Amino acid sequence: MRITLLLLLSLFTFGTCTQNPLFLNETYTTGFVNIQKSSDIFYWHFESRSNPATDPIVFWLSGGPGCSSELALFLENGPFIVNDNQTLSSNPYSWNEKANVVFVDQPVGTGFSKASTEELSTNEDQVAQNFYNFLLGFLNQNQQYIGRPLFITGESYAGHFIPAIGYELIKKNNPHINLQGLAIGNGLVNPKVQYPAYGQYAYENKLISSLEYYAFIKPVLKTCSYLIGRNASLTKISNTCNLAYQTIVGFGEVPKFNVYDIRKKCEGSLCYNMTNLDNFLARDDVKSILGVSGRTWQECSNEVHKALSRDYFVSYADKVADILENGIKVLVYSGDQDFICNYLGGLEWVNEMEWTKQEEFKNAKFEEYIINGKSAGQIKSAGILQFFRVYQAGHQVPMDQPEVALEMINKFISN
Repeated sequence: MRITLLLLLSLFTFGTCTQNPLFLNETYTTGFVNIQKSSDIFYWHFESRSNPATDPIVFWLSGGPGCSSELALFLENGPFIVNDNQTLSSNPYSWNEKANVVFVDQPVGTGFSKASTEELSTNEDQVAQNFYNFLLGFLNQNQQYIGRPLFITGESYAGHFIPAIGYELIKKNNPHINLQGLAIGNGLVNPKVQYPAYGQYAYENKLISSLEYYAFIKPVLKTCSYLIGRNASLTKISNTCNLAYQTIVGFGEVPKFNVYDIRKKCEGSLCYNMTNLDNFLARDDVKSILGVSGRTWQECSNEVHKALSRDYFVSYADKVADILENGIKVLVYSGDQDFICNYLGGLEWVNEMEWTKQEEFKNAKFEEYIINGKSAGQIKSAGILQFFRVYQAGHQVPMDQPEVALEMINKFISN
């Protein structure tokens, strides 16, 4: 599609980078891209702290589905940390150290984005098409990035989003979109393979007893995996899989442990106290500066989540394989203290993925990943695929091991 036609997909003028003392004089742009009649996608773009005119562009997608990327922006790999007094501190390990980074509230209806009920995405084909249209609109508003090396990154349920979007971008083959790589952090990619790892991980980390594992949880998860593979009804799959899952984490409203970091207690709706961020993004002055006055930010949207309920147990490993076969490199990284998308399941779905170098990857040996003279994890690779187990990190690797995460992404985007 010619870049001049991008105007049809956006009603907004070119983004103009700005600075503001409230945001510690980082150079940024915010904006919306219209997707359908009643839906749009909000983004917050930060220029690289190094060489914005030449550094690559990295898009970040949070999971959920329906969780805002501002969660990552302020708690993980963005330029800011919210203090108790509602001021901001600078994050020295922000991913815009050597990249232009865009935090995207997608699918439509997530975070500051909006969507009518009938325009919510119900499958990954819609998610991918909407993101492609978003990308066209973003490039129309920020034309300096046309043809720039581009990477799609994210975590958790973005293990569904990223393969679908990457595959869509390859199909579209737009010369203005220079896709170079995908990075999936603690992602849900292949539930059929990953669900049985709940039992194994819980047993190995002493979250359950030997009797619980062998007598009940392991066989139930085997049935869960079988039902997913047979494409059984959503109700049947959910009831079976959730029975084993809840036996591990507990049947109460609050899990017995933080499912995103087994070293911690679960506190708050997402097992973390996000009061500072909630209050900050509810401020009228903040919303005015961001251009989102009149909108209400939420951590995660139940409506977006429910609309994608039939997508949950679908595997997107085949899409990752297709992406690799098309020469686009993939990094899969996983914090080893995470239960919800644990590294055992992550490694297993990568091992099971059928592609040209499957056997080479399965037989590859792990090597220690050394930073400042210390081992930060283990990594193995075959061709353009890497799997990185990050030591002492939970679901949000950039939050728990920020220095490691920054070096990891900088190496990945710089070849």
